Amino acid sequence: MDAETLEKLIKNGKPANPVYIFGGPEVFLKNKMFALMINKLVPPEDRQENVFKCICSGKVKSEILDSIYGFSFNLSPKLFYIQDFESLPTKQRKEFTDTLHENGIPPNTIIIFTSSDQRTSNELATKFKQQADKIDFWTPFANKLPSWVKSEMSNQGAEITSDAADLLIELLGSDLSILYQEITKLALANKGKIINLPEVKKSVSYQKQNSIYDFLNAFTSRDIKSSVKSLESLIKRGEAPQKLWFILSKQVREIRLFHDISKDRPDILAEIKRYLTQYSAIANRTDYKSNQEKKEILATIQEKSEEIPETIVKSLGLRDQTKIKSLHYALNFKHSELIKLWPELLKTDLDMKSGTTDPATLLTTFIHKSLSA
Repeated sequence: MDAETLEKLIKNGKPANPVYIFGGPEVFLKNKMFALMINKLVPPEDRQENVFKCICSGKVKSEILDSIYGFSFNLSPKLFYIQDFESLPTKQRKEFTDTLHENGIPPNTIIIFTSSDQRTSNELATKFKQQADKIDFWTPFANKLPSWVKSEMSNQGAEITSDAADLLIELLGSDLSILYQEITKLALANKGKIINLPEVKKSVSYQKQNSIYDFLNAFTSRDIKSSVKSLESLIKRGEAPQKLWFILSKQVREIRLFHDISKDRPDILAEIKRYLTQYSAIANRTDYKSNQEKKEILATIQEKSEEIPETIVKSLGLRDQTKIKSLHYALNFKHSELIKLWPELLKTDLDMKSGTTDPATLLTTFIHKSLSA
């Protein structure tokens, strides 16, 4: 079953099965679907008694089974949202699902398991067979994300132009929860209206000027002067140097990881590297044609990631268009210079934590040593 079909069933008040398995990596969409279930299936006065959430975190709460088989004082459906089921040891997963399978799921009860692990999702689907439907939730590919923004805006009673949707994504990135918050804010302020570029620019209060984005962009573009200027501006604005170091060192580590994997397994990342080179050539262009080309390249990389081992996809963020955008900066660095730089990164990290040296000075020194080669 796909998400659209399940959404229609929920809105009609007629979910087909007692068990649903929410697979895939997109947690926001899973939570949004469960919120829709609550809203459409359980009246407000019964929600405290009938809605149960459990984050497994390595163990499942014993009272969940008691609640599943416990008596209800109302006629509304009971909803159980069991998150991160893959975090349970295999033995615990088996014991829990065996109990449900052997005792049966009570009438008027819906159990939703969430798991980002494909094997666990398939394990659940096999266990419950015809009683279950499995739905995978994925972040829309880069070329589909503007349509998602427009659809969500329409659902909330407003319209947004294609250019404005593109700008919203450009300013906020591809995190659906952040996009959804801004969509809600824009829709409330522009009910029944068409949202254009000026409304988006006015609404999004944390645009890129003098931002951490500027700082990272300058550094990964190897612009020493702009990097230092942006760093000074951020610190004057009140940003903690330790926070900026954490963000910068994380970016450098991701760039190093990309080069490490490229060197060890060139057969896996050669095609991705080619698409990143294409993206890099037009990354700073803002005309319509270039924007469309960039979206297509990002979407192609996301599609190609399906052919790459899952461990590599997750470690490099090849399904996240914001991560992919930042990966093209890795092409500005050589593997050999990153290896040479590594002792300096580790030393700066240690000095930053010890507090023996001024953190702003440490950051500035690292920038110069990293980019002066």
